[in-house]
Amino acid sequence: MKAAVLQTVPAVTDKQFTFRIVDLIDKVKKIIKEENLIKAGDNVLVGASGGIDSTVLLHVLFELSKLIDFKIGIAHLNHQLRGEESTRDEMFVADLARKFSVPFHVKKADVKGCAKDRGISLQHAGRELRYAFFEEVVYTYGYNKIAVAHNLDDQAETFLLRMMKGTGIRGLSSIPVKRNKIIRPFLDVYRLEIRDYALEHSVLYVEDSSNNKIVYERNYIRKQVIPVLEKRNPLFKEKIIMLLQDISAINDLYGSKAEAFIRNEEKIENGEISFKIDALKDIDGETRFRVFADAFTRIEPAFIPLREHIRLINSIILSQKPNLMLDMPHKVRIKKVYNRLIFTKRAVIPKITDIFTINPGGNRLEHFGLMLDFSLSLHNADMPYSPDRYAAHFDGDKIGDLSVRTFLNGDRFVPLGMKSLLKLKDYFISQKIPREERRHIPLLMSGDDIIWVVGYRIDERYKVSEGTKKVLKISARKIMIQEA
Repeated sequence: MKAAVLQTVPAVTDKQFTFRIVDLIDKVKKIIKEENLIKAGDNVLVGASGGIDSTVLLHVLFELSKLIDFKIGIAHLNHQLRGEESTRDEMFVADLARKFSVPFHVKKADVKGCAKDRGISLQHAGRELRYAFFEEVVYTYGYNKIAVAHNLDDQAETFLLRMMKGTGIRGLSSIPVKRNKIIRPFLDVYRLEIRDYALEHSVLYVEDSSNNKIVYERNYIRKQVIPVLEKRNPLFKEKIIMLLQDISAINDLYGSKAEAFIRNEEKIENGEISFKIDALKDIDGETRFRVFADAFTRIEPAFIPLREHIRLINSIILSQKPNLMLDMPHKVRIKKVYNRLIFTKRAVIPKITDIFTINPGGNRLEHFGLMLDFSLSLHNADMPYSPDRYAAHFDGDKIGDLSVRTFLNGDRFVPLGMKSLLKLKDYFISQKIPREERRHIPLLMSGDDIIWVVGYRIDERYKVSEGTKKVLKISARKIMIQEA
């Protein structure tokens, strides 16, 4: 097993500042107590990559488990991105579990495949699969905490990354010390302290060769940007942490306002999240940003909205056009449909271009998920007519060959109650039917005439009147497309 032992790390000093290492176990014990991260009887799953941060975290928590009386298990996700090196990491963490006599949970993941399928980066895909694996282990084996090794240096690096990307104030929040089952006992610990502990206690760990590649944004920040800034001010990271505390306080304020707005104004239907545009206009821009960000997170967790995305959405809100659509990264779609702004996931819906012949009895229309049933009867003036929008009655003697198709440019019909032809497009607009849905609404045809916009309106020329002798009743009912 090839592992690395750290060399001596000098203290960071200048004329007015000396970085002092305190006992790491005592420091983490204090953090755990102040933040109520772990208590006696807890069952803590430690996410371990085999690198220095997670390995030292495991060592520290193992020592603290003797004092606080909690149990530990280890989880390792093999990303399979570095060939033999990935196998080496898995074996190393397995050896750690044997050394500490704790349960070991491991899984191999196709990170490249996930990234390709989802259209996201390898880093995003790895993170999603890793946390999904942790949750799976927690659910299966009864852990109630998941400990990960984020530290103060990670805080500073994340701040700079997000600032460069333009995530806005919300995106600059500090990493939380706990969120749901996730706890971060090292969040007030510098990487230098972790390295010092590893050196002092001869902690073995493995090196990830990809950590030296500055093509990755975080590595570039860590190796190229931060060292330059620290030369100008050795307290640079501390300044970032203090700024993050101020930003977090501001975010808490706007976050509370956004939560109240979402609670009162949000509508969820068929997996879509929507808000009244007038209500969105009435709140301040920062609160609106958080409302949008919350919707994005639930539609697609991998998508972090930037200021430029929010500006585009605001332009849609302020536009006078009633129907607009905006496609975002990760297949997120924003739709303005009259007075509602809708957040949804972009789905590929094939256009229906076929013409379907309708025959007496039942007609199964798989493309529309509908069954059309019709029956012919003698007209009776006292015959009750169903108010159901999916049932229609026609003068049977006026009906020719029946078929179903979808909207074509130039289509016209005479809506029930009107006297002249109306463009079907104008009718759709009057009914506030979103543009992308219009070419998926079935149209019942008699010859070349539209006699029923199914689910909406029949044609005035084909209605039942005093002179009608035979009544054709047609009902549309929904079916499951996979139904046999």
